[in-house]
Parts: sequence; C-alpha cells; structure tokens
Amino acid sequence: MKKKGPVTRLKEEIEEKNKQVEELNDNYLRAYAELDNYRKQMQKKMEDYRKSYQVEFFNKIIPVLDSFDRALSGAEFNGDFENFYKGVEIIHRQLKEALKSLGLIEFSGLGEVFDPSRHEAVATVFTEEQPENIIVDEISKGYIVDERVIKPAKVYVAKQKEGGQEDGENNRD
Repeated sequence: MKKKGPVTRLKEEIEEKNKQVEELNDNYLRAYAELDNYRKQMQKKMEDYRKSYQVEFFNKIIPVLDSFDRALSGAEFNGDFENFYKGVEIIHRQLKEALKSLGLIEFSGLGEVFDPSRHEAVATVFTEEQPENIIVDEISKGYIVDERVIKPAKVYVAKQKEGGQEDGENNRD
C-alpha cells in the first residue's frame, strides 16, 4: 500500500468536504422548496376561507337588502308612514341579527366607568349627579368581533363640578 502524502490527504479531505457541502446544499434546497410549497398551500387555504366567509356574509346580508327594496317600493305606492317605520324597524332588527350571527357584538357604555380601550370620549359633562368618569350619554354604540373592539362607543363622560363651574364650561386650570 502506497503512503499518501500530505497534499494527497488534503485533496481527499477537500473532496470529502465538497461532497458534504453538496449534500447539505441539496437538503437545504429540498427543505426550502417544501417550505415554499407549504406557504403557497396556506395562502390558497386562507384565500378559500376568505371567499367562503364572504359568501356566508353576503348570504346573510342579501335578505336584508331585499327587505329594504320591498319597503322602499311599497313606500312609493303607499304613503302610510307608520307602516313604513314599522317595516324599517323590522329590517333593522333583521340586519342586527344577521351581523350578530357573523360574530359582531354590539355594546353600550351607558352607566359604565369610562374605559379608553372600549369607549371614545367625545366630551365631558360637568355634573354632581354622577361620579367622575361614568358614561352619562352615548352618541353611538361600540362593536366587538372576536373579543376585539373594532369600533369604540362614542360617549359623554361625567366630570365633577368644581366651585362656580357651570354646565358645559371646560375646566382649563
């Protein structure tokens, strides 16, 4: 058996290392391709889910739209405001139920302690009848989807009157 010199041994080691690098590179490329395919599959699934949710949403809202169409066409021929109002009330209830079934939760802040994560203070009202930071009036309700506030309730918040302060005055000390 012929003895290998240091140069030959180094060449063999380099060749062995090159094979390992090629194998690792091949494994990397395969893993990258699998990850890319998985990402594409997930994007397609998310798009399919979004489309099916849109269909569900529209299937619940279209009957409300149809009811509005009937109410408006009926109002053209019949001038009875009271029946028109009752019809719109029914449609309003129908819309709220459709949105509720899709996960929309309506909330009010009246009588609650002001919470900036759920309420938007439009103004303060100086009063002695309510404790400070209690919501005394509401301009619009708030809405939650999946425990996340998507629209805060717009509210008036109580502030204690200070000596000589009149209703509606701002406290600027």
